[in-house]
Amino acid sequence: MSAKILLTGLCLMVCSYLLPAVASEFKDEGRLTNVNVQIGKVTEIVFPSKIAKVVKGGDPESVLVEVLDNSLYVLPKTESPPDIFVTTVLGSSYPLNLHLAKEHDIKIQVAPSRPNQASSGQYLDVMDLMKDLLLDKEPAGATLLSQGGESILTNSQIQIKVSKAYELLNWKAYVLTAYNLSPNAVIVPIEQLSLPHLLAVSAEQEMLKAKGQEGDTTKLYMIVEN
Repeated sequence: MSAKILLTGLCLMVCSYLLPAVASEFKDEGRLTNVNVQIGKVTEIVFPSKIAKVVKGGDPESVLVEVLDNSLYVLPKTESPPDIFVTTVLGSSYPLNLHLAKEHDIKIQVAPSRPNQASSGQYLDVMDLMKDLLLDKEPAGATLLSQGGESILTNSQIQIKVSKAYELLNWKAYVLTAYNLSPNAVIVPIEQLSLPHLLAVSAEQEMLKAKGQEGDTTKLYMIVEN
């Protein structure tokens, strides 16, 4: 039985035995939002537009996720579910914090994004800061915390080091470099980076060429809430 069939079945089972929940709304795009969850129970999160990408900010095995058009279904498997970062096809970003609670949210309706709601220093939106990072610009009004060198992930295939770290009023921004250590092409394991309160993540390339070949390194960019 596929994970999609299992998750859909679980969702239908939960919804059929419980009264419909009053849908909550996330009023601000770009802000970390708490979602009440329970282990083994499904929460449906409905976004204003079709989901393009979902990134888990911690152990990918700690929560089961399934995407169906505008809906994200989450089913926590452990007591430490990760933060989740959702990007829609329209480019809007929605960081979610899965919070274990006595009563879980059965269904949540995400409000359309509002401009200028999430801000930090001179930036009115998380994605404005991300654009500067992608263009290799120094973040406006940011304090440089580190020139890099610290390794945050190392295994037999890949190593990821901090190149630069910046602090803004409400956020921290990280420029990371991923190195392929193996003779084979590897996928950059973004989901293994356990950064709490993840707001945005992006990679120049998701696949690294074999060590020694052009394209065996790439830059990653992450923004987290202080």
